[in-house]
Amino acid sequence: MKIAVCVWVTLSLVFLPSYVLADTLVSHCRDYPPDLYFNGKKCIGILPELVEDVLSELGHDVDWVYAPWIRSTKEAKRGNVDLLVRHSMTKKRQTFLKPIKYAVEKRTLYFYKSKRITEDVTSYEQLEKLSIGAIRGVFYSPNFAKIDSNTLTLVGKTEQLVGMLDMARIDIVVTSSSHNSELFEGRFDKVTFEDSFYNHHYISIPLKSKAIIFYDDIARVMLRYRKTGKINQYYEKYGVPPPYQDLSEIDGN
Repeated sequence: MKIAVCVWVTLSLVFLPSYVLADTLVSHCRDYPPDLYFNGKKCIGILPELVEDVLSELGHDVDWVYAPWIRSTKEAKRGNVDLLVRHSMTKKRQTFLKPIKYAVEKRTLYFYKSKRITEDVTSYEQLEKLSIGAIRGVFYSPNFAKIDSNTLTLVGKTEQLVGMLDMARIDIVVTSSSHNSELFEGRFDKVTFEDSFYNHHYISIPLKSKAIIFYDDIARVMLRYRKTGKINQYYEKYGVPPPYQDLSEIDGN
């Protein structure tokens, strides 16, 4: 009799909907206002509020931990974090992350040059002949990703690029509104060349995370937010235009 009860309990747990198995998920936060940033000990912004509401519908809590993106990817590969929010997707990242798309934006890359570079830059061909400064671990664009890594000088923070460009230790830097381009505006000359593309944004669950069992439920709720337009309220609250949503793509999911 005891064996039969144990078997019944085990089978009941196996076939429970995953949302019943509520948990506290660990998500990384970094300073990227207004999308996400720390105010004291609390991670706030568009994405924290969106994620917290989605998880709350499923009975989950979230614990926000400050971490720069490089640390986030390292911890994600080990399964030591449950959610990574606001990122682009690359083939390398697909090897350890299972993504949930939430928005699309048009990103434009800008290039600022040091004082020692007098000529304008109008193409990637010209750009590759210069020493280029960029942030380590950042995805800029599909075309920029094809640049020979030997031409790149990679650092951890935008402020380092500002200093290096000011001292002419590098010829040019790549930046965008997603990468603190305002730190270069008015201080350095911007070249003519720009690179624009539609950038898809994701919230991902690492494949090795314990939260991977909740993937389908979280993706389902996020898709509903996108279809109904509920996702727009989080952007509007912070005075940001709602992201573009490809409705044909959503209907195909």
